[in-house]
Amino acid sequence: MAGTAASAVIAALCPVPCAAQARKVSESTQNAGSVSHSRDPLTIKCAGKQLQGCRAASRVPANSPLPVFTPKPEPEPTETLAAALDAAYHTAPALQAQRYALRASDEDYAQALSETRPTTSLQITGDFVRTIDGRLTQSQRFATSDLVTTKALTATASINQPLYTGGKAAADREAALAEIGAGRAQLRGVEGDLLLQVITAYTDIRRDAEALRLRSANLRQLAATLDEVRARREAGELTRTDIGLAETQLETARGQYNSTEQQLEQDRTTFAMLVGHDPGVLAPAPNLPHVPADIEAALDLAQDLSPDLAQAIATEKETRARIGAAAAQGRPTVNLTGSATLTGQTYPYYLHNQDQSYEGRAVLTIPLTNGGRIGALVAQAEDRNAADRLGIETARRQMVATIVNAWNALSIAQRNITVGERQVSAAQTYDEGTFEEYRAGLRSTFDVLYAHTTLRDAEIALVAARHDRYVAEATLLRRIGLLEARSLLTGSGLYNPDTNFRHAAARANSPWDSALRGKSTLNHLKPAKHGLIQPPVGDGMPAMAAPNSTGTSSPQADPRLATTPPARPLPGTTGTPAPNRNLTHP
Repeated sequence: MAGTAASAVIAALCPVPCAAQARKVSESTQNAGSVSHSRDPLTIKCAGKQLQGCRAASRVPANSPLPVFTPKPEPEPTETLAAALDAAYHTAPALQAQRYALRASDEDYAQALSETRPTTSLQITGDFVRTIDGRLTQSQRFATSDLVTTKALTATASINQPLYTGGKAAADREAALAEIGAGRAQLRGVEGDLLLQVITAYTDIRRDAEALRLRSANLRQLAATLDEVRARREAGELTRTDIGLAETQLETARGQYNSTEQQLEQDRTTFAMLVGHDPGVLAPAPNLPHVPADIEAALDLAQDLSPDLAQAIATEKETRARIGAAAAQGRPTVNLTGSATLTGQTYPYYLHNQDQSYEGRAVLTIPLTNGGRIGALVAQAEDRNAADRLGIETARRQMVATIVNAWNALSIAQRNITVGERQVSAAQTYDEGTFEEYRAGLRSTFDVLYAHTTLRDAEIALVAARHDRYVAEATLLRRIGLLEARSLLTGSGLYNPDTNFRHAAARANSPWDSALRGKSTLNHLKPAKHGLIQPPVGDGMPAMAAPNSTGTSSPQADPRLATTPPARPLPGTTGTPAPNRNLTHP
């Protein structure tokens, strides 16, 4: 009878979670013949004892559904990632400005080509001279008139054809080509940065929109939980402390919802700034192409495709060519010039009355002394080239570091996705079980609210992990050099820098350009790479200097805060007020 009574009490007070325990209590009581001695905590709590924590919710039926609110489904998408990338590629002002900067570099090559092309000019001079002679002049030249008027016209056409520039023209062309190569690599880098920003903004919007839907569902669930807590409070089963706890959790969730909404609008603003229009409903982002399978493959691809490394290499080539251009200024040059001149009366004009002269000249210029200017130019160019050679190693180290960091971020994000999926599954079980036990009187209000929060936090963390993995993939592609429109998109019009380059090179082309370019390469020696100068080796093992070796005092054990920083401008960097000058006080 005791076992039957205990089983009935447990079934009445703890209908759902305690049902199984009731059978255990009955069996245990029957076997023992007296009070149960089971060590199960639930049995001890519910076995025939009228404890408040074990009383069932009298106002809530046992078969009532749990107040679980799933997020609202995503609306039908109106914009894809490909469309956003294409719009940014064609309209972003920063990318267009970089294209024009590259076009300007193309003109440097055209200017280098002009050094071996002929230049012509036509100079026309019209003179009008009116002279009034004095009596002495008239008497000396026996003139009958004291007024002399002269009207003369002089026209001179000249041509100058460089034959040999000492190698300067060839060096300038080589430097211009290297500059264009650096500009193209920089354009690729700017394009990759832009596309990475668009992908980041796109995935940020999707992450925050999904988080907003989850937080909205959390608000509805917490509101339903608060309603049930209030109902049980009216039934006398809970206290106002439980209501205060539920209300606090609900208001906290509302604050988180507001912050997420603000972040979403901030992401939409960033998207509009990059793409040129407000985002619609964004479709899920597709898998990115060309993602390497391992870190070794990523580093191998970057050696050939990284725009940052390519820009550093091209910059070094440019400054190396500048060394030859500087040295060529001290070498002989050969120019061929010609001119034709007509001189005669302006009016009336008759060609047979004009004086004609024709002149041709070959000029060999041999520099003798220049006061050390050429040597200084060469040394300056060599030092700049040495700095750019070191810049290649700097760019390589930065490339390796950024690729390794991006790969590690990708790896950790993938691990967090796996962990997050398991965490969400466990949190769902925890949330459902906690609420069932709460209705049976085995869980407190705090347990229920904590379970709700744990589930939503796990879901939001999973969304963030998926976002981080996608951004890490895009970052890795950018550092490798594969985050470009030609690699990501199909069916999009691509900018071709060769079009403007060919147009610039063909401007004012002459039939004998090729022959003269060949002659201009004579005596054009490739500058040798000199050894880089490093600081001298020390005379001992490196060690940190002794504290306060400069004579300064040590800081106090508890130094006071500096609340009034000194404001003493350097002499000559500030002005004085002008005097008050007006009509009454000039």
